[in-house]
Amino acid sequence: MKPGNLIFVTAFFLLAGCGPNVQIVNHPKPDLKVDFSPFEEMGCPRNQSGYLNCQEDSSLYGLGCDFIRPASEFLGGLTPAYPLAVCIYRPYIHPELTDRYSLPDGEYFFNEGGTMPDLVRYVILVDGSFKLIKNPDEFRAVFSPVDSQEEALSFSLVMKNLYATYGREVDQKLDYYVKVLEDTHVEKVNDDYVVHVFAYQLFGCGPHNTYAIDMKVTVDGFVEEIQREKIFNDPANDDLCVD
Repeated sequence: MKPGNLIFVTAFFLLAGCGPNVQIVNHPKPDLKVDFSPFEEMGCPRNQSGYLNCQEDSSLYGLGCDFIRPASEFLGGLTPAYPLAVCIYRPYIHPELTDRYSLPDGEYFFNEGGTMPDLVRYVILVDGSFKLIKNPDEFRAVFSPVDSQEEALSFSLVMKNLYATYGREVDQKLDYYVKVLEDTHVEKVNDDYVVHVFAYQLFGCGPHNTYAIDMKVTVDGFVEEIQREKIFNDPANDDLCVD
């Protein structure tokens, strides 16, 4: 080999070693969708944040929704396939409440708003009428049993503040903590399902890590976290503090 070629090959391997040393395992994305159309003309005009802000004379406001938004397409595995929307209730804008910064656990699924709570509920359309679903027990009464991998994925995302990702690629800007990183996927384990999803640590001060989480979903619709692993961080957000 000529000296010039040797220098080129060495430089190539040095450069190749500069990127993140992580293997990405992709999985096929399920073809799912959720019908949001019945909610679009229900007295909830869209605000600058993209939320539909329900007016006090709206039937959805009367149900207990200050805002609504389209649900993730990955909730399209639910059966029956009712039209569905995410319903956000903000207790701190309701002066009639005794405690405007919290509600009993049975009144919502999870808080996605931190110290200024945005409490997540769901609304479905059944036989021409809107129905509020405030908690996991009410949700299971409508949608269980869980009888497919797609429905297990939907259940895991409904119950907790998690998300699904497909087609992931290596991002040179991220600091990776793992050698292998997989897309969302679902496995059948005995009579249960194990769903591989993700969570982002938004609140607090940096680093704001992303976690891979395995959720067990039973046929009866009960959801339980069984494993959590820190997978990467964007160092550009290390100085960011979020309340």
